[in-house]
Amino acid sequence: MIVDRLGRKFSNLRVSLTAACNYACSYCVPDGKRLMKAHNELSAPRLLKAVELLQQATGIDKVRITGGEPLVTPKFDDFLLGVMSIGLSDVSLTTNGQLIMSKKDVIAESGLKRMNISLDTLNPLRFKQIARGGDLATVLKGIDAMLELGIKLKINMVPMRSQNYSDILSMLDFCFERGIELRYIELMRMGHLLGSKGFQADFVSMESLLDEIGKKYEFSRTDAPYDSTAARFYVADYGNFGIIANESEPFCRTCTRLRLSSDGYLYGCLSSANRQDISGILELPRHLALPKLQGLLVNALGDKKLAFQGEVTVMKFIGG
Repeated sequence: MIVDRLGRKFSNLRVSLTAACNYACSYCVPDGKRLMKAHNELSAPRLLKAVELLQQATGIDKVRITGGEPLVTPKFDDFLLGVMSIGLSDVSLTTNGQLIMSKKDVIAESGLKRMNISLDTLNPLRFKQIARGGDLATVLKGIDAMLELGIKLKINMVPMRSQNYSDILSMLDFCFERGIELRYIELMRMGHLLGSKGFQADFVSMESLLDEIGKKYEFSRTDAPYDSTAARFYVADYGNFGIIANESEPFCRTCTRLRLSSDGYLYGCLSSANRQDISGILELPRHLALPKLQGLLVNALGDKKLAFQGEVTVMKFIGG
């Protein structure tokens, strides 16, 4: 097992199926230009081989499928069905929900149990302004469809003062009514937001979020798993919500996450642009691949920081 001096190890893998996205969210890209797939993206079979090797090399037992937007790539179906058969303890999916209805059957067939859907507002006009793609009604239809399948949903919302601050409570109401856990995600200093005045103007802290929520609901903080990214809170008779407080309460000292990009690079930390190329290793026999992979994993674990610092890397390229 590969462990650093803080006791951190890799147990959660986030696999980016593609860098392409059908949105151009304002907090992700600066100019409204949609992200395209990376050069030399790995096929579904090669990504599945990477997951199996990483499982053997470091004991990873949880995988989250991400993008870009994972539902836009033709390899989604094969990867989802394949990864569900590997024997992992948990497989989940993060999507913007725009294409859920077209993938409803394969999701049902796969047996997937958990899904996060990114949704920043319930206002159709603000939705267009933030996402710069898709439409709200289609996402809401997809949410209802996944609930009907019995999938446990979480909704990810990025609050911003200039765009959707007034939606903080309405989004929570929406989720409570449907038995969905809402996750507020503090704006992250990634990509074009690193060092920008726009980040400072739009940032909403955990303290501000709790002040706003406290205007309507009484809540108490609850326990969360050791390596959880979210601080969790409970509202009696309604349910839980969480806050991923990258800035206010960084979770870096207990982080177990490893990211695999669609073109075969491992990233050990969002605050580091360092990456390890594993694409060549995938061509080797298993007995030769594993020792080389373990060496790269040591490097990736060494990239982890003690606190979130941000990075110029666009997070969508490396799996959420």
